[in-house]
Amino acid sequence: MKEHKKLYKHGKLWVTATIFAATLGIAVGTGQAQAATEPATTTPAVQQVGQTTTGSSQNGRETNQQPSATTPQQDTNRGTAVTSQATTDQTNINPNDHGNYGWLDQAKLNSDGSLNVSGWHATNESQGRQYHYIIAFDPTHNVEIARQNITDHEVSRPNIAKNYHVAGAGQSGFSAVFNFSSQLANLDRIQIISRYTDDAAGNGNSIDYWFAPIMVSRANLANLDKAIVADNQLVLSGWHATNLAADKEYHYIILLDRTTNKEVTRVKVDVPVARPDIVHAFPGIYHGNQSGFTVKLPIEKINFNHQLQVISRYSSQDDGNSDYVDYWFTPLTTGQQNNQGHLDSIDLSDGEHLTFSGWHASPLAAFETNHFGILFDLTSNAQVTSVNTEQVYRPDITRFLAGVPGAGQSGFNGQINLTGLNLQPGHRYVIVSRYSTSSEGNGGNGQYSDFWSAPFTLNQRASYIEGIKMTKEGLQVNGWMISDQSLNKSHPYLLVMNDGKEVNRVALNLTSRPDIAKIYGGVYNSANSGFSALVKLNPTQITGNMQLILRFSDDEHGNGNCDDQYSPVYLSSAGHFDAIQVSPQSIYVAGWHASNQSVNKPYQWLIFIDSQTGHELWRQQVLDANRTRGDVAKSVPAIYNSGKSGYQLGFNIPNQLNHHMVRIIHRITDDKYGNGNAVDEWSGLVSINAMRTPIDYRQPSEYFAYPNLSQLNNFWIHVRIGQNRVYLMNNNDVVYTMYCTAGYYQNGVSTTPLGTYYIQAERGNSFYNGALGEGANYWTSFLNHGEYLFHTVPTDRWGNYKPYEASQLGINQGSHGCIRLSIPDAYWIMHNVPTGTRVVIDN
Repeated sequence: MKEHKKLYKHGKLWVTATIFAATLGIAVGTGQAQAATEPATTTPAVQQVGQTTTGSSQNGRETNQQPSATTPQQDTNRGTAVTSQATTDQTNINPNDHGNYGWLDQAKLNSDGSLNVSGWHATNESQGRQYHYIIAFDPTHNVEIARQNITDHEVSRPNIAKNYHVAGAGQSGFSAVFNFSSQLANLDRIQIISRYTDDAAGNGNSIDYWFAPIMVSRANLANLDKAIVADNQLVLSGWHATNLAADKEYHYIILLDRTTNKEVTRVKVDVPVARPDIVHAFPGIYHGNQSGFTVKLPIEKINFNHQLQVISRYSSQDDGNSDYVDYWFTPLTTGQQNNQGHLDSIDLSDGEHLTFSGWHASPLAAFETNHFGILFDLTSNAQVTSVNTEQVYRPDITRFLAGVPGAGQSGFNGQINLTGLNLQPGHRYVIVSRYSTSSEGNGGNGQYSDFWSAPFTLNQRASYIEGIKMTKEGLQVNGWMISDQSLNKSHPYLLVMNDGKEVNRVALNLTSRPDIAKIYGGVYNSANSGFSALVKLNPTQITGNMQLILRFSDDEHGNGNCDDQYSPVYLSSAGHFDAIQVSPQSIYVAGWHASNQSVNKPYQWLIFIDSQTGHELWRQQVLDANRTRGDVAKSVPAIYNSGKSGYQLGFNIPNQLNHHMVRIIHRITDDKYGNGNAVDEWSGLVSINAMRTPIDYRQPSEYFAYPNLSQLNNFWIHVRIGQNRVYLMNNNDVVYTMYCTAGYYQNGVSTTPLGTYYIQAERGNSFYNGALGEGANYWTSFLNHGEYLFHTVPTDRWGNYKPYEASQLGINQGSHGCIRLSIPDAYWIMHNVPTGTRVVIDN
C-alpha cells in the first residue's frame, strides 16, 4: 500500500513487526523502511485459459506456473506478465485461438554426435503448464531418447508474439543441445517435441508440438584419395565417414586380394587424420572431421597383378572381425589409379524397375568400348544381373578430371527389369560400372575396368496417416506406406487396434503417389504407396487407446510373415469445460465432450456433485448440444462426432446448489433422465455462491472454513483487481475466495502493481501512516519489504475502521496499491500463509 511504504520508519510498526517476526523466527532488519511513494506503473496483462488437445489433460481456470527459486518473476507469458514486453503480449492474447503453433528454426547434427536444435512453440494450452521440455524421440523405434527441461532458459521471441496472439508467444523460443554420440549408429530419424506440462518431470498434463522428423544420414561415405608405392610400401590415404560407425571405436584398413578372395593384410588406424573438408562437404556425419587415414602396408605379400580391394572397416571389437561396417573402395588395379566414378541416383519407386545413373571415368575406356551396369548382391556374394547402359555426355566430369581421356563421355544411365530377379529385403547390393573389350554377357570375358559404387541396403520403410475420422460405419483413414519388405510381402493391410487388441482389418489397394516417389525414390514401389480405406467397426468397440498398424504381409489374408509400422496413439474419449461462469443468480457452462461411446446416446446432462460428500445436488438436461466444433474435429478426429461435440447450458441457480463447492459431470447417455449407459467428463472444483452476502468486513468472505494448507500440494494466491477478488489456489483449483479492494485506476492503470510476487517475511499486527491519515491491521508484505501489503480495510488514527472504505470492500477499487481484505481474511493470511508463497496479480 502506497500509504505505508517503508513502514519501519514508524515506531509503532517497528515494535509490532519485531515482536511478530520474532515469534515466527524471522530475522528483521533495521533502518530500511521509508515513506510511501508511487509505485511504477505496469501495463495490465490478461491471463487466458486455453483448450487441451490430443494427448493433453484439462486446463483449470488458473495457471499453476511454478516460480524459479532464483528468478521469482520469471514467467512472462504463461502466467501473468511481469515485464512490459510480456504484458503487451498478454494484452494481445486471443482466448478463442485454439491453435498449437511451432517452428523448428534450426536442427544441426554436429560431427561430435551432438544435435543443436532451436525454434519456438506457442499455444494458449501452455497456460497452467509451467514446465517446458524439449524431447528427442526416435519415431522408427517409437521410443524417447532424450529430454531437456528448458523452463528457466526459454528464449524471447517478440516476433512470434506479434504474429500469434496466444499465451507465452513472447517467450516461446527454445534452444537445446543433445548428445547422441552413443546412439547415432541406430538412429535414422530424430523427432523433436516441444512440450508444456504441469509436471516437473516433463510428464503428466501436457501439450506437445511434434516437429517434422530430422533425417539422420545412413549414408556410408568414403574415398580413397591416394594409392601409391613409396619406400617399398603401399601408401593408402583417404577418408571414411558414416553415422553407422558411431558406436564402433576401432578403425581398420584391410587389403583384400579379389583374385584369390583372400585377405592380404590389415592395419589399425590408431591416429585418425583431421578432415575439416569432409565436415564441410557432408555435415551431420559422426567424426567426419576425424575421418581421414593414411596407412602403409608392406608390399612383400602383395601381388600387383591381381585385382586388389581396399576396405575401410569400423568395428566395435578390437580384432575388427565382428560387428562392423565396411566401405569397399574401387578395386586397385595396376595402372588404374585414375579409375574413378560415382553413382548419382538409384530408383526403385515404380516397383518394376531399378533405374540408376552416374559416371565412370577410366583411362582404358577408349579401348574398353562396351559398358555394363552390374547389380551385385554383397550379402550372398553373387551377381544378380547385368545390363548394357546408355552413355551420357558429362562436361562437369571433364572439368573435374581434366587429365583422364574420355571423362566427358563418362556418364551412364541404366534400367534393370526386376521381374524374376527375386531381390531380397535386408540384402546389401552394389551397382558395378564396367568398361570391357567384350560385348558378351557382363563383359567379364574380356579386359575390363570396374568401378564399385557405394553399397545400398534394401531395408528402408516409412508411412504417414494424413487423415483419420471416426464415423458410424467405421474408421475412415487415408495416408501412405512404403517398405522395401514389400519386395516379397506384397499384401498391404490396415489393422485397427484397441488397447493392443485387434478390432478389424482391411486389405489396401495402394494408389499412385508421385510426391512420395520424389522423396523416397530409393524405396521399393514408393510411387504406388497411397491408400484411402474404411475399416468397418462399431465406434463403441474403441474403448481405450486406438492405434493403427500399417502392414505388408506375404499372406493374402494379412497374416504370415509381416512388416508392421505403427501409427501414433489416438484417444477414444476427450472433453473440456471451456467456460464455467457463476453469478449470484445463475450459472453458465460451455465446453465440448467427444467419445466413441456416444453412439446411440442422444441425451446430454450436467450433474453437480458435492465435492465434500460426493452426493449429487442437482442435474439438468443439456438441450443446446451437438454444436459445431471444427477445432475439436481437427484436434481429435479419431473420436466419433468430435466435430459436433460442443454444448452450452445456462440456468438460474437452485437452492440445492447455493453455497456448495461442486464438481460438474457432463454426461452423454441413452437414458432421457440422465442415467443408463453413460460416458462422463468431470470438471475441476467450482464454487457455487459460497461467498457471504451481504459483504461484511467483520466476517470471513465465505461461509466455508479457510483451507488447510497442509493438505494442499501447490498453494498460491491469485488477485484479480477488476473482479475485486483474491483467490486462494491449489494448482488450478480455487479453494477459497476473498472479497478485496485493490489499487484505484489512474489513466487506466491500477496503483497495485501487476505481476508475480512472493510473500515476504515482513508482517505485523498494525500500522499507521500519519501523512495519509490512515492505517490498517494484520498486514503481510508481498513486495518491497513493507511497501505493498495484504491488510484489513483502513483504520483512522485511533484504530477505528473507516465505514466508507469498509463499504467498498469487494465492490470497487480504491487503495493506494495494497490489497484490502476483511478483518478475519487479513488475520488468516498473516498467520497462515508461508513466506515465499507465490502471488499473481492481474486485472
